[in-house]
Amino acid sequence: MKKIKFFIIVLLFSSYNILSQAFDPNANRNGGVNRNIGRTYTPPSQPSAYEIEKKKTEQLDKFMDKLKKELTLDELQTIAIRNEIDKNNRNIDIIVKKEISDDEKSKEITSMMERTDKTVNSYLNKEQKEKYKILIEDSKPKKKEKKQKKEETAVEEIKKDELKTED
Repeated sequence: MKKIKFFIIVLLFSSYNILSQAFDPNANRNGGVNRNIGRTYTPPSQPSAYEIEKKKTEQLDKFMDKLKKELTLDELQTIAIRNEIDKNNRNIDIIVKKEISDDEKSKEITSMMERTDKTVNSYLNKEQKEKYKILIEDSKPKKKEKKQKKEETAVEEIKKDELKTED
């Protein structure tokens, strides 16, 4: 009988100690009960339409500030060019969302960009047109350099493959 009492007392003390550690909020890092079990993981949310529009507007503002500074645009030119570029960006978004092939999308976007370029040039005087052309050409080499690097690496890989097959 004494052994049973002793066993029950030891069991009570150890279970009390175990339960107090398990439900201690500070003990979570070392094996305590995680009280967040019922909560589900929520991945980072996608930006809302408002946030996307805000970002696009900020980018357009930066671009227009650069154009205004570089080309010394007056307020009427700035407003007209801004509206044209904004309209072009919205049309490009529509084209991107269309369910057509990538080649067709590329062609449509290229034609839209050319039309926008012509319209922007119609608002500029001769001196501004030259500056605008230089500004646009300066932004294009970055894309061309990337294409050239890709082509060069592809050529190098082909040469390596040819050398391996010759051995």
